[in-house]
Amino acid sequence: MNLSRKLCILFLTAAAVLCSLTAVSADDTVHTLILSSGNAMLDGNAVPEYDYAWHADPTVVHDEVKNAPAEYYTGTKPSGEDAVYIAHDIVYYPEVNADGYKAAFYDDEWEWVYYYPVEEYSQYIWANLPIQGNEVPTHMMHSEEEAWNNPVLHISQPGTYELSGTWKGQIWIDLGDQDDTFADENAKVTLILNGVDVTCDVAPALVFYSVYEADNTWEERESHGPEVDISDAGAKVILADDSVNNFTGTNIYRMLKTKYKDENSTDEVKVQKKQRKIDGTFYSFRSMLIDGQEKDNGVLNVYSGFEGMNSELHLTINGGKVNIQSQDDGMNVNEDGVSVLTVNGGELHIVAGLGTEGDGVDSNGYLVINGGVVISAAKPQSDSGLDSDRGSYINGGYVVATGSTMDWPETNSRQITMNLQFASDQAPDEAIIVTDSDGNVIFAYDPDKDETTGSYNRGYRGAVVSSPEFKAGEIYNVYVGGNVEGGEIDGLYDISTITGFSGAVRQVFTGTEVRGFGPGGRGGFPGGPEAEFMSIEGFTMNDDRSISITLDAAKEILAIVKERNPESEATAEQIAAFTDLRELFDLMGRGRGGPNGRGGFPGGPEGQPPMSPDGSFPGDTGQRPPMPPDGGFPGGPGGMPPMGGPGGFPGDFANQGTGEPSADFIMNNTVNAFSGVTDEK
Repeated sequence: MNLSRKLCILFLTAAAVLCSLTAVSADDTVHTLILSSGNAMLDGNAVPEYDYAWHADPTVVHDEVKNAPAEYYTGTKPSGEDAVYIAHDIVYYPEVNADGYKAAFYDDEWEWVYYYPVEEYSQYIWANLPIQGNEVPTHMMHSEEEAWNNPVLHISQPGTYELSGTWKGQIWIDLGDQDDTFADENAKVTLILNGVDVTCDVAPALVFYSVYEADNTWEERESHGPEVDISDAGAKVILADDSVNNFTGTNIYRMLKTKYKDENSTDEVKVQKKQRKIDGTFYSFRSMLIDGQEKDNGVLNVYSGFEGMNSELHLTINGGKVNIQSQDDGMNVNEDGVSVLTVNGGELHIVAGLGTEGDGVDSNGYLVINGGVVISAAKPQSDSGLDSDRGSYINGGYVVATGSTMDWPETNSRQITMNLQFASDQAPDEAIIVTDSDGNVIFAYDPDKDETTGSYNRGYRGAVVSSPEFKAGEIYNVYVGGNVEGGEIDGLYDISTITGFSGAVRQVFTGTEVRGFGPGGRGGFPGGPEAEFMSIEGFTMNDDRSISITLDAAKEILAIVKERNPESEATAEQIAAFTDLRELFDLMGRGRGGPNGRGGFPGGPEGQPPMSPDGSFPGDTGQRPPMPPDGGFPGGPGGMPPMGGPGGFPGDFANQGTGEPSADFIMNNTVNAFSGVTDEK
């Protein structure tokens, strides 16, 4: 314990003359927060608790709460002077009668919507819920008693806090008005997680709500790219050496302000501004940075009833080990065309899509992997291990991403990548092994040995594999299954320890079409009704991966939609306005779903399976082989080149298949696509 902390505790204990009981120091002091069964100690002093509670009832009007007339508070409001305090003001999705919901096409998605039942607000929607099956997902609603039993530990002053112990409820970091803290370099909170276990039954387990934004000029810039520096982030998490930290939580779905985005809208369902929507168990409204300490073996386990770890702007992982099990996306950054998710080091193991859908790593902007380990398994039927709207870059590290569809890395990535599109579903527990032309193993990963996936191993049709050992111009062989002899950590083998393998099946590839995919994997659509669109005159896939649809083409597509889903309320005009292929996926049942099961088709899944178990992962103290030095990458974000002809991809994306089986996987390019991969006969 450093001298300043000793002095602070001494004065607090004695007379609180120099170090206030309600404030923390602004220097480099590390403040100790010990959590225990609803109580907390800050630097040896009891944290005060208030009976202040949040409520929401859409049948009653409370005009004193701006833009949210269903909300009100009871109890004693905290004074605002406490650096840390406990209250019962957790925001959650309250119980309401499910019969009050109706399915509607809201803000480009099918959702359940609930209108205010009181007359003066009847034109406004109170809140929405996602459509995941035939029934309203009432499991996302919670009672006031449940909410009260999940108290909030508030951190309201900047500083560094070391957390340990157990907390049943939520941790909420709020340093004041978001407009004030956005560019305030002093509004920073660093959390050192040192053996803390947080479980929240009704909402996210941890939220950075109002802190400094390291990239506070992003709205003023005209262009954005994949390089961003958030080392000065106001939301910073450090995983203490030798610690295991568990966060279990769920989400708050869309709750709306009583004001339309466009008061002149003629749509039946007018779009309102968002009041609250927090998707992830571990969530930040500002750019967030995750790091380790000297040993770099601290562990963060995230279990989520919806999405896992989210940031509304950027997210950077420099160290530590992060394991995520999630019902929906595993990791997500949310600002369209701007956000950058960067992995510079550490380990990231994700099993996503335990519910109806879910990408492993999902960026609404860019994804950049410069080093470390990234293992990402998506929903096998519909999603990607890696998914980015503006481009994925693999510049270093070890990457294994599996799912049904894949975002290929950009051609100006710095590390060689192998993209495998298999001709049939691959078993979830079989290893992927890559050898050189002499039979030496240069890469091996066995998902059955990955402790993060546990019993949730995912099958897959597509896999992205990248390793520092892959070299341009080399010929490799790929094997699936079998047993590898050597040392591994969470399924990833240290190749220096491998003495051999047995029982694996050698793979060949043909480059032929696979279930609706054009040759090379990314040239077409996943199997299903969307494949019909390509033959419709007036439907265009643009070079930047957007789509254009004429009104005549939209009418043809609408006919296909109506044939499969007679209850669809979509119009040709709405379809003609689509620019993102995912919007069509949603409408046709391959995305977020429709009113009768996924996408409006009868017989959809009845909501999400139960939340993942709370079991912890053992710490990881082993060391990976040395990573290549980090470095930038030339050029800007690039973009998807035009779709290719017989090869599937032009230029560096060229698929090497000829239609004849070949076992020689040649790394001719930075990004090497192989489709029609199957067992050698």
